[in-house]
Parts: sequence; C-alpha cells; structure tokens
Amino acid sequence: MKPQPCILCHSNDTHITQEIARDDIIALYKSFPGVAIDSLISSDLLYHHCNVCDLSFFTCKDGSIPTGDNAFYNALNQLDWYYFSEKHEYHFAKKFIAKDSKVLEVGCGKAAFARFLPQEAKPHYVGLEFSTQAKQMAAKDGILIENISIEEYANSHSKQFDVACSFQVLEHVSNPHTFLQSQIDCLQRDILTGGGGDK
Repeated sequence: MKPQPCILCHSNDTHITQEIARDDIIALYKSFPGVAIDSLISSDLLYHHCNVCDLSFFTCKDGSIPTGDNAFYNALNQLDWYYFSEKHEYHFAKKFIAKDSKVLEVGCGKAAFARFLPQEAKPHYVGLEFSTQAKQMAAKDGILIENISIEEYANSHSKQFDVACSFQVLEHVSNPHTFLQSQIDCLQRDILTGGGGDK
C-alpha cells in the first residue's frame, strides 16, 4: 500500500507503520454503550508517519481520513469522562489571555475553558463544536457555541479575534493544515506582527 502525503506539512516523505483491522476498531468502540463507528470507517486503517514534521495519522485504504460526526460526538457526550471540566493546559493558556481579549476556541466541547477566562473576556468568547448536545450544555451557562467548522467560520470572521486556541483537538481533524490556517485567519494581523500594543 502506498504511503500518503502528510496531512499537516504535505511532505511525501512518509511511511506506513501499521495496518489495523476495521473490525477490531469497531469492536473496541462497541465497549462504550451507544457509540457506533461503523459508518465512519470504510476499510481497514493505515497508520502513517511523516519523517519531516513527525506527525502520525490514520487513513482508510482509499486515502480518506476517518473523523467523527455530530452523532458520534453526541454519543460520547453521554460518557461521564469524555468532556473534562478541567485540563492542565487550561491553567497554562489562561496566563496569555488579557482581560479584554476576544477568544475563539475550536473544538471546544461543552466550553469548559470559558470558565477559566478573565470575567471581562467571557462575553467575547466564541466556541466552535460539531456536537449539538455540547452547544445545549454550554448554553445553560450562557456560553455561545456554534456548530460549524473553523474553515467555514473563518470565511466570515477574518481578523476578529485576539486569541484562537484548541485543546486536544488536532487528532480529531482530517486536515490539520487548513484547520490551523483558518484559526490564524481569524486572528487580528497586528497581534501576529507584534503591533498589538499591550495585548
């Protein structure tokens, strides 16, 4: 089987390290009640490694990248351990967010990170998340979540945020290159070039 170009840096210097049976993956997920992935994986999986950027990633044999959908993440929402209310990286990231920052979190889950923001920044927080149930959970706390991809969101929200962040999300996306570029596109350019004053 031919290795696929890296989905992050686009290098052709990749190799396949392992092949994993589709049936084995499906059986593993069936151990979680209500979580079915039969429709998400079309074949056995190939595990690729990029020798340039060191990314490892899965593809199906036809080259497609398996990712979750709304039903998949809504099913995971039912598991008590899936959406953590606190992650150690929240404490690290909040140090870099000013009081008046406009914050965009992509793949925000139930928007637990919003609770770690300065009080003044919370009204300017926007989360993006595919799970409709996560949006409902966040709405109970008055937190705005939109069920839209970052690529689509960036088309109409260019240069509108001071901070864009994601936590434990990159492994869930099929195209990390455009995922990251779209977050950058949402940032105010003067922030990136150092012209943002004291922000």
